[in-house]
Amino acid sequence: MFKLFKRAKEPDVTSWGRVWSPAGVVLTRHLAADGVNVEGSLVEGYLTQLADDGLAGQTDDGFLLDWDSLYGALERSDYAPLREILRLPSFTETRPALRSSHSLSDRDFAIALDGWHSDEGGEFRGAFTGPVMADGPAEALMRPAQWDLFKAVVAFSRRSEDERTDVVNRQGWGRIRKLALEAGARLDDFLYRSVVVSPEKLHIGLRRSVNVSDDHVVEIEPGFDGAPSDWLDAFDRAREIRDRYDIVTPEGIVQVLVTPKVRTVLREIKRLPGRRVAGSRAQAFLLNPYAALGADAVDVIEEAQFEQAREDAGLDYERFVPVFERDAAGYPVRVGLLIETAVASGPTASESPWLNDDELSAFVKALSRALALGHQLLAWQGYDLVVQGDAEQHLKDLTAALAQRQTPPTLVSYAQVHDLSGYSARIESIGVEKPYHSAYIAKKNEGEGWFPDNVLPVVVYQPKDGGEPVAVPTSKPAIEKLRKDVQAAEAKGSAELDVPWLKDPISLADANEIVTTFEEVFSAVGSDKPFDPERGQRERREERRPKKQLVLRANIQALEYEEMRREALQAVPAQPKLPTSIRPEFALLPHQQEGLAWMQHLFSLQTDYQVRGAILADDMGLGKTFQLLALMAWLLEREPDMDPMLVVAPVSLLENWAEEANKFFEPGALPLLTAYGEGLTGLRVPRVQIDQRLQTEDGLVKFLKPDWVGDAKVVLTTYETLRDLEFSFAAQKWSLMVCDEAQRIKNPAAMVTRAAKKQNVAFKIACTGTPVENTLADMWCLFDYVQPGLLGALNDFGQRYRKPIEARTEEEKARVEELRARISPQILRRLKTQVDTGLPPKIVVEDCRQLPISGIQRNLYANAVDSFKKRNEPNHTTPFKNHLGLLHYLRLVCTDPRPYGLSVFKPESPSAYRAKSPKLDWLLRQLHEIKAKGEKAIVFCEFREIQRLLQHYIEAEFGLRPDIINGDTSASSSHVASRQKRIKSFQDSPGFGVLVLSPVAVGFGVNIQAANHVIHYSRTWNPAKEDQATDRAYRINQKKPVYVYYPVVHAPDFTTFDVKLDQLLGYKRGLAEDMLNGAGDVAPADFNIADVVPDSQSASIDERITLDMALRMGWQHFECLVGALWSKRGYDCYRTPGTSDNGVDVVAIDGHRGQLIQAKTSGTEGIRLGWEAVKEVVAGEAFYRRRHPGVTFEKVCITNQFFNRQAQENATLNCVELLDQKHLGELLDRHRVTMLEVERMLFVEWNSGEPVI
Repeated sequence: MFKLFKRAKEPDVTSWGRVWSPAGVVLTRHLAADGVNVEGSLVEGYLTQLADDGLAGQTDDGFLLDWDSLYGALERSDYAPLREILRLPSFTETRPALRSSHSLSDRDFAIALDGWHSDEGGEFRGAFTGPVMADGPAEALMRPAQWDLFKAVVAFSRRSEDERTDVVNRQGWGRIRKLALEAGARLDDFLYRSVVVSPEKLHIGLRRSVNVSDDHVVEIEPGFDGAPSDWLDAFDRAREIRDRYDIVTPEGIVQVLVTPKVRTVLREIKRLPGRRVAGSRAQAFLLNPYAALGADAVDVIEEAQFEQAREDAGLDYERFVPVFERDAAGYPVRVGLLIETAVASGPTASESPWLNDDELSAFVKALSRALALGHQLLAWQGYDLVVQGDAEQHLKDLTAALAQRQTPPTLVSYAQVHDLSGYSARIESIGVEKPYHSAYIAKKNEGEGWFPDNVLPVVVYQPKDGGEPVAVPTSKPAIEKLRKDVQAAEAKGSAELDVPWLKDPISLADANEIVTTFEEVFSAVGSDKPFDPERGQRERREERRPKKQLVLRANIQALEYEEMRREALQAVPAQPKLPTSIRPEFALLPHQQEGLAWMQHLFSLQTDYQVRGAILADDMGLGKTFQLLALMAWLLEREPDMDPMLVVAPVSLLENWAEEANKFFEPGALPLLTAYGEGLTGLRVPRVQIDQRLQTEDGLVKFLKPDWVGDAKVVLTTYETLRDLEFSFAAQKWSLMVCDEAQRIKNPAAMVTRAAKKQNVAFKIACTGTPVENTLADMWCLFDYVQPGLLGALNDFGQRYRKPIEARTEEEKARVEELRARISPQILRRLKTQVDTGLPPKIVVEDCRQLPISGIQRNLYANAVDSFKKRNEPNHTTPFKNHLGLLHYLRLVCTDPRPYGLSVFKPESPSAYRAKSPKLDWLLRQLHEIKAKGEKAIVFCEFREIQRLLQHYIEAEFGLRPDIINGDTSASSSHVASRQKRIKSFQDSPGFGVLVLSPVAVGFGVNIQAANHVIHYSRTWNPAKEDQATDRAYRINQKKPVYVYYPVVHAPDFTTFDVKLDQLLGYKRGLAEDMLNGAGDVAPADFNIADVVPDSQSASIDERITLDMALRMGWQHFECLVGALWSKRGYDCYRTPGTSDNGVDVVAIDGHRGQLIQAKTSGTEGIRLGWEAVKEVVAGEAFYRRRHPGVTFEKVCITNQFFNRQAQENATLNCVELLDQKHLGELLDRHRVTMLEVERMLFVEWNSGEPVI
């Protein structure tokens, strides 16, 4: 086939043979006698990808693709061409028949395949090789469900003599029956009537019973898929867990066979009286059912299902942190609790109730009792508070505060008052702050009474140079003039004013006080009421010598004092204290030394400044792990006996932690313990050695041995292990805890987040390159881990702060800077562009950003747009039912031009394909330049078909076959090792080389510094992920300049999809330079179809919605139409989820006012709807008021038809505005809304094949 390429030198193509075997499909590099030849040019690329994904194994002369892996590959869309490549036979059109012999209780009971029959009456009579059915030369392949059935029947027939029992027979038939139904097999009469169910998963239902003594009583309801309606009754009637339950149903008897793991969990539930738990045992069960029900519960109960069941039962809980408001002397003026509430769907809100002394005393007693009894939840004033790892410290702090409030300070010494170190640095001294003016009333003639002519107004002031106070007589006209001068000064915004009869300028506040005082006096002495100024006179005599005060640097007219954030946190030492255990061949770079010094400084402030942690948010590739390991090594050198340190991370990163600890540090410097996976085998406590009281009363069965840490000083574990063994981890004191990839703990409701926050840690570090991914609540949650309470309650935080890009008013912008100043002492964020890493330059090559669109691409583009425009025509068939499908296709046309539907790569001559694909033509030309330099390139592409295309044409052009590497963080450790081996081979090979890499494969631990050319052949939706891919080559130890290429297909007369995506990624990349913005994905809503089509078609493609169209809309489109209309009216709108909208379809907010809208649509013209919409929106109002505090909502119901009289009357009673078809038409006339605007609200994610509901 390579003759098609017409090149002088063609690479050798290996001939591949394909042979069936009982184990699977054998692929060899030579043709076997009993095999067939398969296409050699593409086979190796597929086999490499299959091996990379763990679906194929290598043999001495090729690959073995076992039958199960073959079926797994065939189910994946990216391996769709595999059937044709390997010349696999078609699926059989026959169905198996099963017959039985003997009864289920007989040892000789058997199930056999009784032939294969087609629906037309034909029968298969050939031979089997695995799932291949051969009848002479004709071959067919069993369907996946038939193969599973075939294996199960064969395995059942081969069971040992010990397994030929009644129980095993029934369990086996239960499994086979399920597979037989899925395979559409025919059953003989006995098998058809023998219904056996053998569940392997349980659904846990929860029901809250009446609380006893303010504590939980929870009923547990185990169920499973296919459970008969009377299953729970049967379960409860039996005293012990049966191997089999025979349950009578209207259709017959259903036998439920209990598998071993399910039996273990059911046995634990059976031990509960009435399937109920109460008190501390209920608390333990609600917080972590896996710890209560044993190790098998992990496989039997799905976490998401349990979380949802708990939320549905109203069994949510809260966590608390004490909050203290102290005066300058440290006295607790107010004591409260920061209480966070969260549910399974994510964070909701939090609040901070202040406690009076009685409430504080009651809470301290309740918390003390909960700790003494080992309770995990504390019921208090309607809250269910989680008793976490630091609860004992909370109790000490609250007890101390209560003691202070019960014994308030009574004596203050002079030395204490004059010790300026006890005050703010803003206090300059103690003395007279500045000249002080006051009003004083005297009599002209002491022998006469108080009447207007005998009143003498006097102003007393203290001169600047000290000395005795000076009294200056004045008059009523002078005071009147002073009043006018004050008004004039206020109008000018002056702070002081000059008074002719006073020596020094007087402050506006003093002048106002003088005027007010004298006007009151003049009014009083002129009335009939008696006037006695003696008391005021005595007070004013005392004021003649003003009292000394704390003299403040006032900053009234000039800047006298400035705080550079918190001075104590900013005074970071210039140089760190380096650990001596770093190997001599390695050294921290300057920016790493700076990071180490910063962490050492904050660590040292725990006692004096209550600094509890930090966020290390450095850019990827700056060596965060090395910095953290250096901190740990230094701490251990400083204090060898300190408590151990804990690192929590995904498993692939933990391998990197261990590798770098051994690479950079001397042996023994960082004694490690891997506490996850197989590393836990020798650390667990056998159940027989666990106190029975723990098991029976608390339901706890998962623990690690006492002193399980041993001599280790650094423990490595996963987030899941931390969750499952929370008691053992939380009981251990940690000196330092690092959460790597800390985005895992950004959801306060997640079990792993709660587990992280329960640890008893002196100092916590969150390590993440993306502290804000979606909303600023991400930042709140990270700080709630490292420094609880710093950012206040979650609901207050959400109302107060906005992302910089979202801040519209000057007040909101000021609050952004307030937040920045608040967090900056404890977060370190540095980009590679901001530090001197010693790296060579990174050069973005711009000349590939305007690759001329080919004629074929232009035709494909135009045809797709034309087809999309006709999508609503009744007689037109189009693959583009919405704008999302069109955008996906236009994206592919720019990268791989081919007609819609021809997604499978078929090789054609390089010259022909290069003529229609400017990207590939440019790529091959660029690779020639790279080859001339003897350098290496990485080509990033996420589409597997295009990966194989690139592999094919690069091999045809250069005679080398680039490796393709996929895989992600979920891959097993063996596959991670395989990828690393292939990357190492690429790195070590001399000279020119090309590696085709998926952006998904670069999540963790992939470093390829041997390549210095990075080509983003296809673009991701997220600039941060794209930069992360680039940084796999551009990182520490890169010795050459790194060239980055973003090939973009460009058209002179319109903006192509490629150009628009490039612009959007550049825009979001710019936003992400501000850490508080985050990056976020480019979303479908960012694209307007009219922007990426030729100008001649942009006007006609975006059709305006008319009332006639609105009358024909389905409910999803109609809700989005309403959202688009209200957006045009100036509101910020979002559509609520269709399955849990709490009676509201669209929420529209404009500042502090909003509207809750229920949208009803009907295709029956003229129908009058009842008041269901009114009931729903009224019922939902309370929910959305809580969600949006501070917003005053109006309630609206809108329909494309009409409302009846009952609806109108109830709407009036409940203050609901009704908008019917007439109003809808008026809104559509007033506001131009297009179908694309509706679709952009309907299809919000790139993978939305259907509307989000």
